[in-house]
Amino acid sequence: MEVTSLKNLCKKLISLAIQRCRSSGDPCRLSVIIRRRIGADIIVNQISISDTGVGSSLKEFQDLKYTHNRLSAVEWDGMLSITTTSIGDAAIFHYDLNLKESSPSRRLTKLPSSSKKNAIFSGTEVSLSTAEDIEILCADITAYLKKMLILKICNIAIELVGEFGDQQGLRSENVAFSTELTLPSSDSPNLERLTSGLEEHVLKHGDGSEKCQSCFLDRDSVKVGCGRACVKENLNDTLVVEAVMMISESSKPSSPSCLKAFEPKTEILYYRDFSPCSIDQSTLKALRSIKWTNYGLSLKSITDDETAIVEWENFPANTHIDIALHCYNNQVVIPPLKQRPKVETKLMKEAIRLALDDLKERFSGALLSAHAVKINTYAPDLARSITGLILSSNDPNFQGECLRLLGMQMGNIEGESVEECIKQKILSAIDISDRRPPSLKHNEDIPFLFGVEHDDEPENMWHDYEGEEEGCTMIDF
Repeated sequence: MEVTSLKNLCKKLISLAIQRCRSSGDPCRLSVIIRRRIGADIIVNQISISDTGVGSSLKEFQDLKYTHNRLSAVEWDGMLSITTTSIGDAAIFHYDLNLKESSPSRRLTKLPSSSKKNAIFSGTEVSLSTAEDIEILCADITAYLKKMLILKICNIAIELVGEFGDQQGLRSENVAFSTELTLPSSDSPNLERLTSGLEEHVLKHGDGSEKCQSCFLDRDSVKVGCGRACVKENLNDTLVVEAVMMISESSKPSSPSCLKAFEPKTEILYYRDFSPCSIDQSTLKALRSIKWTNYGLSLKSITDDETAIVEWENFPANTHIDIALHCYNNQVVIPPLKQRPKVETKLMKEAIRLALDDLKERFSGALLSAHAVKINTYAPDLARSITGLILSSNDPNFQGECLRLLGMQMGNIEGESVEECIKQKILSAIDISDRRPPSLKHNEDIPFLFGVEHDDEPENMWHDYEGEEEGCTMIDF
């Protein structure tokens, strides 16, 4: 794993701590402590990342590669101090690791160990010293942990503490971020927790502390769709990709933060192995390969800097799309397995498509294709013509049968009510016809009203499903 900056190294160290906590299976605490020490003529900043998960095997750190430049050499000397112990160890082990050392045999130095004094515990602490701006680093880690909060990871409590001292030895602490320990529930799988976390994120416009009352008066303001695709890696492990799509609508965004939240852009929240990370090329390829016009969306561009941003064309006003994607192995592996781009592209594309289809299936009129939207424009004229035909008839039996089919009764029937009823039935028929079949297991032809088209996939691309396991679409490669 290659890192190119100190802030990215800290994020990677936090991610590895999350994996050790997941591997333990027990309740854990992950602490990030940033200390500033001011001496007579120097300021020293110390960063400590500790967890109470399983002890480290050190391979995860030895696999780290730090690509540094002349500036980073001033900010950090490349040294990591590692302290670790496992439940069965009688001692606490200490190491120094120089990530700027090119020779593997000289990177790691074992230091004298210390006794646990018959105590039973496990955990790892990694610390370093740097001259980098502590406020910027603290803000960056806070933003990173807030994104992690969306996953609602069970069994792990997380805290970020800033500790500052001056020349007189006075110290102050600031808890910049903290979460409570959330115990797992058999009724709350990972995808459900991700969906709940993203919905809370959306209702708060991302960084807000409370739900925005001016935009979201009720939960019906947000439409949600989920998708989950998997492939067996081996007998004990499954590679899982989960996607959550949310469409939020507001009648009248008022404040500047509300207006910004409804811009026609979407930041892709991408997670790998229960940690936020930069989006990879396989996921970008999957996003570009989706036929968005089948869902009434037009993709203008995807930019990939530190975060991936999707910009939409001809987007409805006061509407916003949020997307969260998570790729992980059910079996915890430290360090994580290498990526398989072709496999992950296929899984990611299918998870996104399932989420779009789920949203479209659950919410009538949502994500209509461009073709269906065009056909919808003819519905009022068609309804008016049919209404005129019914009401102009002199045959009461014909009128009675037509109204019965519409669910109406003879009597004081007004032309407007008949016309509205017919229009809604036409729109409903278009909506039903526009949806893709809920299952891709069957390849028989299904008639579509007005001949709506769907993705032009190779005939054999999606035929290899083995079925579903724990709500997961299984794909056989």
